Amino acid sequence: MFQDLETIRINKHGVWLSNGEEITHRETLRAFKRHLGRDEKGYFIQIGVDFKRIEVEDAAYFVEQIFKSEGQIQMRLSDETTEILDLKTLSYEPSRLVCKIKSGKEIARFLPHPYHELLLFCEPEGQRHLLQLGNEKITLG
Repeated sequence: MFQDLETIRINKHGVWLSNGEEITHRETLRAFKRHLGRDEKGYFIQIGVDFKRIEVEDAAYFVEQIFKSEGQIQMRLSDETTEILDLKTLSYEPSRLVCKIKSGKEIARFLPHPYHELLLFCEPEGQRHLLQLGNEKITLG
């Protein structure tokens, strides 16, 4: 399945590349995202007996969609799993919002659309944004 000389990479925007070219085949991307793993040597894709190390520029997982449900923010991640956003794990830098996922073992970078949707749940506070869910609150910016 994988070519020996092929380099697979996830860039900081969540785009998967093969030897510098974007992987656009939907089912291939879906399989790669769902079979992403990590060990002490780094990230890899394993589908059956096929195994391939991959390069990750920033984060291996991405928040693709968010929605508010019962006072919580649910996140749909790039590997097709859903997790509840833990406000305490949010980390903001200009142009980069991440949170911890997978029981705190990984980070997920917010893609632009869910990043901006999250800001809609915030209240402006000067040059910052206050996000409050139940008794938890965090200031972004």
